[in-house]
This record gives sequence, C-alpha cells and structure tokens, in this order.
Amino acid sequence: MSKSLLALFPVMLSGALAAAAEPDSLSPLLARGPLVLVEEDGNGKFGQATGFVQVDAAPDKVWEAVVSMEKFKDYVPKVTTSDLSNVKGPDFDIHFVLDVPGPDTDYVIHFTRDDAKRVLTGAWLKGDLKGSRWLWKVEPGPGGKTLLSQQVFLKNFSAILQSVEDDQQTMTVGVTVSSALAAVKAVKRRCEGKPTVSKE
Repeated sequence: MSKSLLALFPVMLSGALAAAAEPDSLSPLLARGPLVLVEEDGNGKFGQATGFVQVDAAPDKVWEAVVSMEKFKDYVPKVTTSDLSNVKGPDFDIHFVLDVPGPDTDYVIHFTRDDAKRVLTGAWLKGDLKGSRWLWKVEPGPGGKTLLSQQVFLKNFSAILQSVEDDQQTMTVGVTVSSALAAVKAVKRRCEGKPTVSKE
C-alpha cells in the first residue's frame, strides 16, 4: 500500500481524511477549494497524485462531462486536440495533444467506463507518456453536489523537464499535480456554467 504524503493545494489534507476520501468528510475542506493528495510508492518515491473538487451539479451531469472527453479541447487548458475513436461498448480511445513548452505532448489513452459506478479507467496506449495511467471518479456529495476526482500517474512526460529533474522529483510532482488539478477544475467550471478559463 502506498504511503501518503500530506498534500496540499490549496488546503492540507490529513492522512486519515485522505485515506477515507469520503464525499461527506471532504466536503468542508473542498468548500475552501480543490485538494490534491500526493502519494509515495514503496521506495519512498513519488507515486501518483489525485485531484479532488466539489461540483455544484448533479453526479449524472458531471459524469456526462467526464466521459465526453472529445469536448475537452473546447475548455480544458492546454488541450488542443481531444479526438474520440474506437468506441466499442464501454471502451474508447482519446487522442490528446497538449500545448506545452518545447514539442507538444501527443498521446492516446484507452479508457474503460463503468456507468453504474461512474468510474473511468485509462491506460496509455501510444505516443508520449508511455506507461502512464488515469482514474476518474464521480461520487454523490452532500446537498446534491458531486465529488469529482482524477488520479494521475504520469511517466515519460517531457525530455526537457526530465533533464532538469532533481532528487526530490520536483518536476514530476509539479507536472502531475498540475495535470490532476487542471482537468477537474475545468470540468467543475463547465458543469457549473462558469466561463471557460482562457486557453491562451
């Protein structure tokens, strides 16, 4: 079992509360802003990050926004391409291109959706980020709100950033935390009918 670091952005998430990660328990903290849980692997290295937001919308509406990833290019920061393909039952592929410093990040994720549980599981298929994986969850929250989370495990994300990585894995942690937060915050704004943040 991975060891939790206390994580942060913008509020500290305690180890016990993070382990529970129940919508009702997180609600008071999420009312103050998004949270990120950062976890270590068994060797004390960075493992993965999970971004949490509370959305003022019904779970079904949030779930529909999450699984409609072909629309991410319209409102998720840095996403310039989000093309849907190979739809077969609960499975589909999404081709993403991200506008980042240096060469754009270009990759395909294979996703499997579980509509009953509102869980979306993704694994790298081709392109950049080889070996990465993603896990989205949509859960009912108090007062008709929704707890939205995205767990992100990124690998091989940028030769430029990897070349300046340090022993604390500052670049890896920063890129993964930013990725986990950007998408959930964008979906939140979309579902709440708020203006899209400029993609410039």
